[in-house]
Amino acid sequence: MPTLTIDNRPVTVPPGANVLEAAKVLGIVIPHFCYHEALGAVGACRLCAMTFTEGPVKGVQMACMVEAKDGMVVSTLDAQAQEQRAHVIEWLMMHHPHDCPVCDEGGECQLQDMTIAGGHAVRRYRGKKRTFTNQQLGPFIEQEMNRCIQCYRCVRTYRDYCGGSDFGVLGSRDRLFFGRLRDGALASPFAGNLVDVCPTGVFTDKTGRFRARYWDYEFAP
Repeated sequence: MPTLTIDNRPVTVPPGANVLEAAKVLGIVIPHFCYHEALGAVGACRLCAMTFTEGPVKGVQMACMVEAKDGMVVSTLDAQAQEQRAHVIEWLMMHHPHDCPVCDEGGECQLQDMTIAGGHAVRRYRGKKRTFTNQQLGPFIEQEMNRCIQCYRCVRTYRDYCGGSDFGVLGSRDRLFFGRLRDGALASPFAGNLVDVCPTGVFTDKTGRFRARYWDYEFAP
């Protein structure tokens, strides 16, 4: 099993684990969105930047895309890596609607958590925000596309776990839309998983909308 050093702390991880997973073993919080334990990583959000000083790769790299190797020396505190993460967070928040008080994901939102972890506190952009028209996706899922950060978790979940083919990504460049070709209920009976996997509240539970926060619900096994 490879042993590497992150922020002067050694860690041993199973073969095939990536460096972001190694950092999590040490309890190091690095902002990330596209990576998910069940989905793996695609390097879409460009947020988990770390500086590699020893090993097969060098410089600032996306930790989720680098397999942990024996002898690697990595820093999450390097100024260049911190600057990279700060720029990405600022870019993601540039078009975000900042509607946390009325968003059902508020308080349980990974974007909120990662924005704080990334040290973002001041919004400099004063231009017009990018907006989308939402789709009607049936009686159970509410869509708010303006909150999307293009992490691709939803399309990967729907394709790989829900087994559906009527949901995907449309458009190009910075005008990506995650949904169906036209309004309509999602065909997969497992489509409700989109609510759980989305980190920003693009997809929320329509049946409980504006009724309670997630921590107010009672859960049963």
